[in-house]
Amino acid sequence: MTGERAALDGIRVLDLSRVLSGPLCARILADLGAEVIKIESPAGDDGRRFGPFVDGDSTFHRLLNRNKLGITLDLKDPDDRERFARLVARSDVLVENFRPGVLGRLGFPPGELARLNPALVAVGISGFGRTGPLAERPAYDLIVQAMSGLMSVTGPDGGPGVRVGVSIGDIVPALYGAVAVLAALYQRERTGRGQHIDVSMFDGLVSVLESVAMRALHTDEDVRPTGAHHAISAPYGTFEAKDGPVAIAVASDALFARLADVLDRPGWLTDARYTTDADRGRHREELRAEVEAALADLTRADVLDRLGAAGVPCGPVLDVREALSHPHTLARGLVRDEPDGFRTLAGAVRLAGGAEEFRPAPAPGEHDHLLAAWLTEEPRIPPRPEGVARAEDRP
Repeated sequence: MTGERAALDGIRVLDLSRVLSGPLCARILADLGAEVIKIESPAGDDGRRFGPFVDGDSTFHRLLNRNKLGITLDLKDPDDRERFARLVARSDVLVENFRPGVLGRLGFPPGELARLNPALVAVGISGFGRTGPLAERPAYDLIVQAMSGLMSVTGPDGGPGVRVGVSIGDIVPALYGAVAVLAALYQRERTGRGQHIDVSMFDGLVSVLESVAMRALHTDEDVRPTGAHHAISAPYGTFEAKDGPVAIAVASDALFARLADVLDRPGWLTDARYTTDADRGRHREELRAEVEAALADLTRADVLDRLGAAGVPCGPVLDVREALSHPHTLARGLVRDEPDGFRTLAGAVRLAGGAEEFRPAPAPGEHDHLLAAWLTEEPRIPPRPEGVARAEDRP
């Protein structure tokens, strides 16, 4: 930090989660300055076994668990359950991603967590949520991508549907979980009470279907993959120039007029097929062919220079290594070095009070020696509700 108090300074988070969705949710809170205690079973987080590996450590695990402290507890052991209960009473937030009911069978259902600490904000991330006919079913990213409808609209034009190239089914609920925790902590300031937050991977993906869902709900259109092109707006996709593809995004009449001008195609503006964005969307294949004809003698650099100068949104199609080494990526600090030289990804939020330096993910049980001190702290006192004095403060 540059002398700025961390945004979540003083907030303690217990991270019982494994692999991706829960650890990412907790890491976001850690990056915002919360004290995050990662609690692993003696077997360790399964994410530690996901490659690639650097010096024997999982790079996947390190990405998701930086800035945390790490202890080992076996919640099947009575003594460790007692220690965990005492930690709950001394913490503000709990993050877990067990299947619904698992934490309850270990002795900590939502009601018991609330009894131990009425001010606790607990977030449970699961495949299908705590209610509904699929609540008990396990899920991975692939399953919720398939069942949410997202896979059915992702892939080459006309299908078949394919999985998004990152585990978006875990990432979206992790983001929702972090937002929900912040909202619940703010609400706690007014009510003095915590709550149990139910976050579902399935819900997360269904909720971000945006225009795809609106078309399915309000039209009879065949909702299917359209490759790199938008199903409604055009020209909006990737187009072949003389030496390869470029991305061009035109979603307004004003931008289309600029594109027609810079490519010297005034006839597009009087063509009834291209009068409005909706018209262009209905005739996107014809327009795509015409755009590529206009680009045929231009290199990608030419296209990007001309369109960029005209204010038409465009960009190169980069592979992952090109994107990670791009000057803008580096200028934004998106690729960072931890103190031991490990290269990693930063978060996407820039605010005063966020982490400027990253601590490596803890080794299994690395901070077990701190547990005794934590357990001798006074239990957390619920925040005073707005406008309500505590009994001990009243005359």
